[in-house]
Amino acid sequence: MLGLIAESNALFTNRASMRTASMTFKDLISTISTENDIPAGTVRKVAKAVAERIKASVESGEDLKLPGIKIKTVSSPAREATDSKKAREEKKTTFVKLSTKKKDADD
Repeated sequence: MLGLIAESNALFTNRASMRTASMTFKDLISTISTENDIPAGTVRKVAKAVAERIKASVESGEDLKLPGIKIKTVSSPAREATDSKKAREEKKTTFVKLSTKKKDADD
């Protein structure tokens, strides 16, 4: 089980207010390609490699620091049932924190 919690300066009152329009991978590639005058095939190859590395980092529990974004996965171990508590499978929760500090993109 994998959960995702995003933190930023925004204050959300409920989960419904957190839902926004989504960007597809194709949209992302097109935007980056157009804005940076890089062939879409090159952008796609690099973006796939970055996405796979982020996924592997989250799955392994490794913290990941990117310019403006910190990703941390916390694991709660499985628990056997007791008289007062139900059994629980291992649970992984991923936190995404957006940095508000302005830094160089090379950090």
